[in-house]
Amino acid sequence: MRLAYPDPELTDGVVRLRRWSERDVACIEAAATDERIPAGTTVPAVFTADAGRAFVRRQWSRLEHGEGLSLAVADADGGEALGLAVLLVRPQPGVAGLGYWIVPAARRRGRAARAIGLLSGWALCHAEIARVEAWVDPGNEPSQRALASAGFVREGVLRAFLSDGARRGDAVVFSRTVDDL
Repeated sequence: MRLAYPDPELTDGVVRLRRWSERDVACIEAAATDERIPAGTTVPAVFTADAGRAFVRRQWSRLEHGEGLSLAVADADGGEALGLAVLLVRPQPGVAGLGYWIVPAARRRGRAARAIGLLSGWALCHAEIARVEAWVDPGNEPSQRALASAGFVREGVLRAFLSDGARRGDAVVFSRTVDDL
C-alpha cells in the first residue's frame, strides 16, 4: 500500500486536512502544553522552534519513507493548524492505524471526530485500505467518543499493549472497515 496526499485536500466544510507547513510550529507548541500528547506521540515534550520544525519535517518524512500520511487539521475557512490526523501503515496488508490530536484550546467542537471521519473515509475509499484501526487509552473517554461519532466500532481491549516509558497500559481497539461505509 502506497499512500499519497489527497488531491484535492479533504474537507467537510467545517474542518480541512492539509499538508503540514513549517509555519505550523505554533500548533506544535500548543500541543506540547498537554502532557498526554507528547507522551503518546513524537510531539516534543520541551518545545523549541527548532523542535517544532523538526516535528513538521518528521511528518513529511512519513510519506517519503512509506510509513504513512500525516496531515494538519485546520478549520475549513482558516489556515491555522489545530491538530493532527495520521494514517500509519500496519504490517498486515490493507490495514492502517489512525492517530489524531487536537490542541487544548480547539477541543470540544467536534473537530477530532470530523477529522477522523474524513481521513478514515478517504482511506477506505481511495487508498486501498480495508481496515483503519485506533488504539486508545481506556481513560481517554473524549477520544473514544470521537471515534464512535466518526463511525468506528469498539472491538475490545488489548491488555498491557501500550508503552509509555516504563509504564504499560491497556488499549481499547476501535476500527472502521470498508463494510462500515
